[in-house]
Amino acid sequence: MTLDLNLQALLPEIFVAAVTAALTLLEIFLPGWSRRNVNRLNFLGLGLVAISLLSVWGRQETAFGGSFALDPFSLFFKFLFLGSAAVVLVMKKNERAPCQPPLDPPGPEFHLLLWSALLGLFFLVSAKDFLLFFISLELLTLSLYILAAYTKKDPRSVEAGLKYLILGSLASAFLLYGISLIYADLGTLSFDALGARLREGGEVSWIFLAGSLLVISALGFKVAAVPFQAWVPDVYEGAPTPVVAFLSVASKSAGFAALLRILFGVLGPLEAERQALFPLFAALTLLYGNLGALVQTKMKRLLGFSSIGHAGFLLVALASHDVLGSEALLYYLIAYAVTNLAAFLVVSIVEISEGETLEAYRGLYQRSPVLAAGLFLAFLSLAGVPPLGGFFAKFLVLLAAAKSHLFWLVFLGAVNVAVSLYYYLNVIRLVYFEKPVTESPVALSLPSRCLLIGLMAAIVIVGLWQAPFLSLASLASSSLF
Repeated sequence: MTLDLNLQALLPEIFVAAVTAALTLLEIFLPGWSRRNVNRLNFLGLGLVAISLLSVWGRQETAFGGSFALDPFSLFFKFLFLGSAAVVLVMKKNERAPCQPPLDPPGPEFHLLLWSALLGLFFLVSAKDFLLFFISLELLTLSLYILAAYTKKDPRSVEAGLKYLILGSLASAFLLYGISLIYADLGTLSFDALGARLREGGEVSWIFLAGSLLVISALGFKVAAVPFQAWVPDVYEGAPTPVVAFLSVASKSAGFAALLRILFGVLGPLEAERQALFPLFAALTLLYGNLGALVQTKMKRLLGFSSIGHAGFLLVALASHDVLGSEALLYYLIAYAVTNLAAFLVVSIVEISEGETLEAYRGLYQRSPVLAAGLFLAFLSLAGVPPLGGFFAKFLVLLAAAKSHLFWLVFLGAVNVAVSLYYYLNVIRLVYFEKPVTESPVALSLPSRCLLIGLMAAIVIVGLWQAPFLSLASLASSSLF
């Protein structure tokens, strides 16, 4: 990798790194001032990063000798990550252990780790070289391991972080071994060079195929695809809710961004192998996620299994036609992000005083109509009810599968939509048609109220006004082909 610094292409990453460094230095030299003003610093940093992303919009440049790419595809995900981080920072202000007094006062460590994870995400979606890709992924995952165990006085949080660390380390070993096999066979780590050599034709060696399978397996862990999904329910249940929200949206989106880059940028000539492998992954993931959610009695575990089910739909898109499937996947990620963040925002507020079981949501409408409406819209969208964003996302994914003649997968997806309706509507029934355990209203701060209303509006807008989001998805996916 040559040291070809293109500061314009790296501008958003420079701002993220600068905010991380500023928070670190302020905590060292001005700890009291830093803790009083940490939220202001965070949102100022988010604003500066957003401006830097807008300033490079529409450009296609490289850095580090072509190992780093600034293109519409990477910018699409960077805006998605930035929005997710903003919601998580608001959500963090509501965080406590369920039905208990607040734990440790929020310190700067959470924010530093969130920004370091954001830096890893930004580099990951721009990486076009396996070395930069691996370093970025490790920066992200190490930050997430610590964030999952951040509430150190809660044993479930520590357990969640430990489980995530152990299984995530195994996935990292798979990835590193797979990269080493690919390098041993073709002698390069560049995505462009690897893709060019495969397009030249000739027989693909078993060493390269084994390495590619290990890399895909490692990324299967990141996106919670069967059979690499075992960590999800336990980590979702034990980790702090803001961290779970970030995992469910930003980390999952990064995993699918990496899969898109590698499948179409590197492994494009192996289309037959992809179309043989990914429909099986998609079918197993759909069935496991939705059937597992049917018997859950805790909200975050239910959303964990739901997340696996949605990973199944995203894998259906990867199994479909290149262009149509990638566009459907990117639109799905937009709808999923606003929907899931709205659901977790409600969960982060309700669990403060009521706990984590589904019974805590009994009669929520009578205690907080705004929270009830947020959960109602989010769950209808996750279930795929028209005209919300989740419906059109699933429709586009199944349409892409149908155009690829994967009719059995379309049928299985439709069946899983029907299955998911049961457990989503069951929660809505508890919220609207059951008597509450207590009549006391659920406290809802003004920032959380405004954010929830904004996310509810986004769920409806993404569903009713698809054209700009489809255009954005089409522009981003064009960078891959």
